[in-house]
Parts: sequence; structure tokens; C-alpha cells
Amino acid sequence: MHPPPSTTVPLSVPVGQTAQRPEWVELPAAVRDWVQDQLGAAVVVGRSQRSGYTPGFASRLELADGRRVFVKIAGWERAWLLDSYANEAIKRRTLPAGVPAPKLLWDGRETLQGTEWLALIFEDIDGRHPRRPWQPAAAAAAVAAVERAAQLLSPAPAGFDWQPLSTELGGITEDKEEGIRQHFGDHAGELRELVAGFAERCSGTTLVHGDLRDDNLIIDAGGRAWICDWNFPMLAKPYVDLVTLLLSMRGDGLDADAILAASPLVTADDTDGIDSLLADLGLYYLIAAEGPEPDGSPYLRRHQRWNRDVTLGWLADRRGWR
Repeated sequence: MHPPPSTTVPLSVPVGQTAQRPEWVELPAAVRDWVQDQLGAAVVVGRSQRSGYTPGFASRLELADGRRVFVKIAGWERAWLLDSYANEAIKRRTLPAGVPAPKLLWDGRETLQGTEWLALIFEDIDGRHPRRPWQPAAAAAAVAAVERAAQLLSPAPAGFDWQPLSTELGGITEDKEEGIRQHFGDHAGELRELVAGFAERCSGTTLVHGDLRDDNLIIDAGGRAWICDWNFPMLAKPYVDLVTLLLSMRGDGLDADAILAASPLVTADDTDGIDSLLADLGLYYLIAAEGPEPDGSPYLRRHQRWNRDVTLGWLADRRGWR
């Protein structure tokens, strides 16, 4: 995992400070009482987690009886966030034992003072997100967690109607076609073919996390990596999570292709599939980065622009475009 300097892209967002989330004391009193009733103890310290790009409550809570938990709360009449957290709870319960993911201890939904609220209570992993730029030991732990998860999630567990990743990615759409025409010149035809072939090349029976970044990982005190926030798992080839995780590692200067070559998740037949994934992700970031700034995070578009540059730069190197 030695750094080839030409791949490094300077970070464009403040690490661990990208989300605008409420503090525990800012929650309505009725919501705090409801959560504490479920916990069976009063909250004495709340540490809001500022990583990520959504506005939901996400906090490490220390309780009067000495326990610690991690709690996510949705409400504020944000229906999309309620649905997302509710689905996360269902999906998390389907994961088999051994998958390196924090345990869901409790979840519930309640209408309080005319507003619907949903809370998820997880075990709190004693650790922190990987430091950026990535360091080799943390990178190795993260890769090991992805490989372990893929082993246990092939085939996907029963209990949910899992959808293929190709329902979200792949295929030529009008906005992708416009992006291809505007930005890829002599390589437009090759990029178009990669995107068009995404479904065939990347479809699989492994359940992948689907949103794997450094801010969805915790490195514990013993150096083990845990994968958090299972909101978007889908069916795909087992290398998908490894590739999406490697985007941040490559951007920080690690040798992503060497890590891919050493992984049991990747076969000699996966080269074009990986390139199809990078092509479609690159187009996604290219298009999304030009959208209006969202309310949930002032850094989302900068994050997407950074990923655009890393993803398309990696694809260009792999295809010999530069």
C-alpha cells in the first residue's frame, strides 16, 4: 500500500465535520423522555457525530448507569429520513452473525405531540472513523472487514426483497449521455459502452453495503474495522464495496490497484466490470456535483466533486486514457 503520488487528490471537505446534526439537548423533551424510557437510564452525555451528509440525529450517548450506546433518530416531518431509518432497521436484522456491523439493540416508532419519530439504538463501538489521509494499518483493517462481509453475504440473506445494484446504477440516460458528450471527447464511445454494460458485468448474488466510505466505518481500539449505516444494501458482484471504499484510499495516495489485485473478491474476469462501475460512478458524481446545494450538509457537493475527480482519474489510468 505504498503511495503513487500522481493519484493523490487533496481533500476538499473537513474530515468528520461534514453534517449538520442536532445535539441531544436540542431534541424535543418528549423525544428525549421517550428514548430514555427505552434505554432504562438517563442520558448524561451526548456526543453528536458530524460525519456523513444527512441531517438526522446521530449521537454517542453515555448513560447514568455507565452504559454507552449509539442512537439515530429521525423526525422533524422528514418522511424520507423516517423511511430510510425504518428500512435500515429491517435490513440490519437480516445480516447474519459475524458480519462486522454494530448490533441493533432496539428500534421503535412513536407519534409525539403530533409528529412522528423513529429511533434506532445500536451498540457503541469503542473506536473512531479512519483518519484521513488513510494510513496503511487502518486501510488493511477496512479491506479485511469488506472481505469478511462479502464472504458472509454471498449469497444474500433471506428476509428482505433485495434489489440489484443495476436498479440504481448503469444504463444510458439523457443526463449521462449529455455528460459523456460534453466531457469525454475521443473516449466517449468507450465510456458509453462501459456504462451500457454495467448490469451484465456487475450483477451478482452478494449483498453489498452500497455506500461504503470512510465515514461509514469505525476502527475499534483493537484495530478491527466495523461497517456502519446499512441503509442501501443491494445485490451485486462482491468487489463493489471494495471499489467504492478504495476511492478514498486512492485519492489519499494508496495503491488501489495493488489492493484490488491482492483481494480474493476480484477475479481475472472482473476488469471490465470494475471499469464499468467506475465509469457509472464517475458520471453519477459528475452530474450530482452540479446540483443545487442541499440543506443537510454544506459539503455534499464538494465531496461529490472530489469523488468525481478521483473516480474518473482512476478510470482514465486503468484504461490508458492519460
